[in-house]
Amino acid sequence: MKKALVLSLSMLLATPVSAQSELAMLLEVLKNNGTISIEQYQRLMAEQQDEKPKNQALPLVKKRIKNQSEVLVENGLKVSSADKKFSTHFGGRVEAHAAWYSSDDFDLADGSAIRRARLFLKGTLYNDWQYKLDYDFVAGGSKGIKDAFLGYKVNNSVQLIAGNYKVPFSLEFQASSHANTFIERSLAFALSPGRHLGAGVNIFKDNWSVQAGVFGNKIHLSSEGQDEETLIAGRFVWLPIKKDDYFVHIGIAGLYSNNGDNDTLRLKSNPESYVANTQLVDTGGIKEVEDYSQVGFELAFNYNRFNVQSEYIQSSVKTGPESLDFSSWYIQSSLFLTNDRRAYKKGKFGIVKPQSILGQDGSGAWELAMRYSEIDLSYGSVIGGVERNMTLALNLYATPEIRFTAEYLKVLEVSKNNPATDHASVDIGQVRMEWVF
Repeated sequence: MKKALVLSLSMLLATPVSAQSELAMLLEVLKNNGTISIEQYQRLMAEQQDEKPKNQALPLVKKRIKNQSEVLVENGLKVSSADKKFSTHFGGRVEAHAAWYSSDDFDLADGSAIRRARLFLKGTLYNDWQYKLDYDFVAGGSKGIKDAFLGYKVNNSVQLIAGNYKVPFSLEFQASSHANTFIERSLAFALSPGRHLGAGVNIFKDNWSVQAGVFGNKIHLSSEGQDEETLIAGRFVWLPIKKDDYFVHIGIAGLYSNNGDNDTLRLKSNPESYVANTQLVDTGGIKEVEDYSQVGFELAFNYNRFNVQSEYIQSSVKTGPESLDFSSWYIQSSLFLTNDRRAYKKGKFGIVKPQSILGQDGSGAWELAMRYSEIDLSYGSVIGGVERNMTLALNLYATPEIRFTAEYLKVLEVSKNNPATDHASVDIGQVRMEWVF
């Protein structure tokens, strides 16, 4: 009889979980009154605990899902591990421009062009390491290599970085072209150092940041057996006022370069329009350059939908015969017609993310903007020219990834101490379509 009872109890172990607590109580009673032995009781209880009822399978499914990688198709392809220690973001950017020129002083041809066509890969390794590789197919060759660096996060505020990346100089240059308000950066961009191979440190705090680094040549320049340029640069940003609705940005940056064995330096600028690919101001090759230094000042104010931004850059070039001083500056303002604002983080402006999506019962974000910019590349024996521009722009941010811009740009004056071209002017109309993925 005992064997039959034990066999029956063994079959009952497959019952749902709601009955198993009662079964345990029954086994306890049978053991106490001697119906089953202690060894039989222990074996039956062990079998009960090892059983996996169907209604207990859900936690296992949840655990499997929790350990799976996360894949997002949003603003590119993003893949990350469940613990977020590893991530990869594959994306890119395409910018198409068209421009129309009118001038009695310069022969500039109307046309269109793909301004940028980039693919990038960026992400994290073991949570503390960051990487990015960004290639522009329009530039091509080694010039097409833009960001190509590794970063190491010491803590939440400090990052070490090495590779090819932006020299920490200029508020306008630090921001992505997709985040800048106008189709092209201002005339002051001619004095921006661009990207160089180097290493540095970035420190980002709540209301201030410091970036500094030591750099060599630009990646597409070959030293060909000569000592390459050694450039030291630093940038400090302070937010004396930082509120939810408004903030004030103050920045200062400086750099020094010994120019290496390359004793030639050239400074030039297009008229804030890329299609014509013409420089209206150009120093030509400045010979016998020993070293050069620059200082830049930044100021920005943002109040909800309204923004003002300005920079001044002074460049001093030391040659054998003389010291040359060049300068450039701009001031711009913008106002959103919709309930949107410019994004800002870590000492630079970011991509505008509209509150509503055009085509999804929304209007997107609409922005009006105006800019005045000036550059002076004439000093002493160097007659690079003086240019002054005024620009009016209308931006439509259809989605965070898609943007349309229309501009009217007036080159107010180009002076080169040449009676034939002094006080020349140009009228420019241009449009841009941009898609980031």
